[in-house]
Amino acid sequence: MSEPDHNFVKLIKTIVSVFDFSGEWSRPYAENGYEVIQIDIKKGKDIRIINFTDLPDEIYGILLAPPCTDFSVSGAQYWKQKDQDGRTFESIALMDAGLRLVALKKPVFWVLENPVGRIKNFLGKPKMWFQPHQFAGWSDNPEKERYTKKTGLWGEFNTNLKIKNLEPIKVCKQGSWIQKLGGSSEKTKELRSMTPSGFAKAFFDANR
Repeated sequence: MSEPDHNFVKLIKTIVSVFDFSGEWSRPYAENGYEVIQIDIKKGKDIRIINFTDLPDEIYGILLAPPCTDFSVSGAQYWKQKDQDGRTFESIALMDAGLRLVALKKPVFWVLENPVGRIKNFLGKPKMWFQPHQFAGWSDNPEKERYTKKTGLWGEFNTNLKIKNLEPIKVCKQGSWIQKLGGSSEKTKELRSMTPSGFAKAFFDANR
């Protein structure tokens, strides 16, 4: 029997996905053998108080999808009130904690997503914009992702995502099906904020 090759090291890349309760953004990584660590307060892990030294030293990529409720232009009429009652501060604290994780771990790539709004006031101009329908052809359920929701991406990552565009479908006066959800329940918030699977696959393909 031959001796084992002690010089061979099996490398498993680690992805940390923050504010990704559904797991949709990180799913292509998990399905392709990456170690995925999800950090979400709904899963009992608050990024603001988590001990970063408990995470692996070598992190390949960090995905950040901070809550957009206090940043999105769709809620601009409430910004002043939120600035005064502390909700804006809470959202900035969440985003800042994610960025501190990036600064500490220095991953190969990192990316933060948020729809059109005032987050650019804190982070500057995004590296790129995308619409869900541009990647609907990647999705297992392409008809569901033929909608518009202009979203910005900040960070250090490969922006050369392969487009598989399907023309958006207007299902109501405002436009896409997510505009019909309405309400402020946690369920509707989760549906509105869920990462489109087509985009997730295209992003993985470019940043693997």
